[in-house]
Amino acid sequence: MDLRFVAPTLRQLDKLGGELLACGLFEDERPWKGVAGLLDWRTAARLSRHAEGGALTGQLGEVVLVPGRPRLPFEKILLFGLGPKADFDETAYAAVIERMLGTLSDLKVRMAVVERPGRHCGQLDAVRAVDLLMQACTSYPVQDVWTLVEAVHDQKRIAQHLAEERRRKRIR
Repeated sequence: MDLRFVAPTLRQLDKLGGELLACGLFEDERPWKGVAGLLDWRTAARLSRHAEGGALTGQLGEVVLVPGRPRLPFEKILLFGLGPKADFDETAYAAVIERMLGTLSDLKVRMAVVERPGRHCGQLDAVRAVDLLMQACTSYPVQDVWTLVEAVHDQKRIAQHLAEERRRKRIR
């Protein structure tokens, strides 16, 4: 899988557009933060109304598909439940990543814009999270390109780490 990056702002996401944007949300975080919060704001609280009606809970394992257009430059928005914020750890992250990869593969989506689960709360180091993502990808070769929503400083750290990993593999 090839990774690209975009900053976590509506302006930068608007420049990309595309078929699908995927992000996560915690079941006990209101208002939502990260990309889910940006999407809720842009859609005039449409996601919050889904949550009030019980169609969107944020429970671990939940997957909800909502249309993106016309207010967003993406055809589809996939929302993945992250569970309670206090319980979010490497194990929960790995479960959500598996769910994301499986869902995107089932939908035959080869290129997606994805917010790393739990990115905005900082409970999992960005480099470690990408390592876990790349390990999980070995079971899902259908995924071609993910554009990760990351802050600029984490983009640089991840890119440097991936370059070092490629170099190590060439040496072996």
